[in-house]
Amino acid sequence: MTGGTNERGLPVRVPMAQLAPASVADRPVMRHEPDPEAVGGMLSRLYSGVRRAEAEETTEMYLPRDEGGRRQ
Repeated sequence: MTGGTNERGLPVRVPMAQLAPASVADRPVMRHEPDPEAVGGMLSRLYSGVRRAEAEETTEMYLPRDEGGRRQ
């Protein structure tokens, strides 16, 4: 919400105009508790992927090419 425009044609901000009414802000926020088994499985897969990536032996480093096709 704006309070019109200033002399340069830019919108003028109305302080606190975007805040929710107090009745909406006072309601408790519902939290979703994640399933510990699901989180454990996700972390296990993540760490497994990290270990696989670390175990790969890469000797060649790929560098991007510039507009002329030369390596940077």
